[in-house]
Amino acid sequence: MDRNRIKRIITVYVPGHLCNLRCSYCYVTECLKYSMDGHAQFNYSVEHMIKAFEPARLGGIAYIVVIGEGETLFPPEVIPFVKGLLHQGHVVEVVTNNTLDDRIGQLLDIPQEDLKHLIVKCSLHWLELKRLNKVNSYFENIRRIVAAGASAYPFLVICEEYMPFLDEICDVCEKELGELPACTPCVTAETPEEFLEKGGAGTNPACTTEFVEQINKRLHSKLFEQSVRFLDIDVRKVFCYAGAWSYVVQMGTGRLCKCHNVLTDINFFENIDQPVECAPVGCECGIASCSLQYCFYGFGLIPEVSNVPTYTEMLCEGSNLFNPEIKQLLNSRISDHEKIFTKEEENTFLMDVIHCKNLQIEELSQRMTKEQYAAVKATEAEKQRRLYVERLLGLVDEDRLSYEELSFVTYDTMMYLKYVCDTMPDGSVMYGHIWEKITRGLFSSHTYVEPNYFYHADNILEVEQIQGLSVVTLVSEYENAEQMKRSMKEGDYVACARIQCTQMQTFCVEKGLSDGD
Repeated sequence: MDRNRIKRIITVYVPGHLCNLRCSYCYVTECLKYSMDGHAQFNYSVEHMIKAFEPARLGGIAYIVVIGEGETLFPPEVIPFVKGLLHQGHVVEVVTNNTLDDRIGQLLDIPQEDLKHLIVKCSLHWLELKRLNKVNSYFENIRRIVAAGASAYPFLVICEEYMPFLDEICDVCEKELGELPACTPCVTAETPEEFLEKGGAGTNPACTTEFVEQINKRLHSKLFEQSVRFLDIDVRKVFCYAGAWSYVVQMGTGRLCKCHNVLTDINFFENIDQPVECAPVGCECGIASCSLQYCFYGFGLIPEVSNVPTYTEMLCEGSNLFNPEIKQLLNSRISDHEKIFTKEEENTFLMDVIHCKNLQIEELSQRMTKEQYAAVKATEAEKQRRLYVERLLGLVDEDRLSYEELSFVTYDTMMYLKYVCDTMPDGSVMYGHIWEKITRGLFSSHTYVEPNYFYHADNILEVEQIQGLSVVTLVSEYENAEQMKRSMKEGDYVACARIQCTQMQTFCVEKGLSDGD
């Protein structure tokens, strides 16, 4: 078996939301803000997981990116897992904030031959490094990784927050390492669903001609240059071999995806004595932009996109932080030694995909009972509720709770939010806080306008009467009407919020609504 050529690209997601940093732009910070349990759970032993990555099963060695949903190196299982993969001959890139000194030391405690295939991608979270006095530690860890024989590099996402500090960041990197950081634009979307399903990806700051010229002039990053180029590629109009030549594996469960949002029914950690067989994504990409999957382009997973540098040329060609063996291994394309479909074969493949889907839809429609159809509709409704809750929480965070902004929020949304809060520690406190901010926003923006009211008596209230009402219509029992009016007139938003919270809780209990109704 050829161990001098990368045959597969695999991303391994490490579960758990624990992190020692609190970057303002990171989803992990939001999770920890509301005390979500961040500990990693694994369904399989480390030994079993390592065996699943045997090169014989994959057709050769792989370029494996190990990245956490929190800080990658927090779960103790990660270090022996990475060491096992390196010992098998794989190239392993570990994505880390590079501040856990002891974990870095443990990672480097392996034979020199294995260290040659280790890459440590050191996310450069500048403001947090400064706040925690970790700048020196960050750069010292990069130097000791490289001195040990592995490869390491600073990696910067060019987000709005870092623009005032860009020169400072570049100067420190040049002083400490003699090199500028690798960088990419900050790809964003309004919601995860928009990014994954609706094609709503953008960048912040926007990649205008002036902005791109500014970054290219200061950082000279070919990775940034190519990432900006890939933003303009419609990923659903090109044929991609992810799935056939690459996988995404959930380390906690073994679930395998062809790419980051193209699911399969394969468990990577089952039947590990059998090769992994998976069809390519084709034109069914599950994300809005493949800009940040630059290694896919560099390794040739989308062959029809021409004139793409190799991954070495994009990332590390002139760098002294990568060892020669890694540069050689990253300097090839999988498309150069794997079968590529002819245009006729591509069309046949895509037609077969459509045919299979039509058969599945027909079979499903024949089998689906009224109850099953109702369950599907309920799932769709829950998804819609979740979108509204995310939008509401965004308004709360941005303090944009005006009458107009809140008009889309219904009591059905608030009931679903209460169900979510009830699953979280101190969720009732957060729920009350949101109601307070809603009432404050309503009354502060409508000082001279009489609010809408919906008064009722317990014995006449029906579910349908309240679920569809917007929260700009204040709901109160008759016995609370005067108290509500008096509290509003006095500007006592806490009292108004308390009436609304109590009302919603009483309403749910008395009507016997189950969770999520």
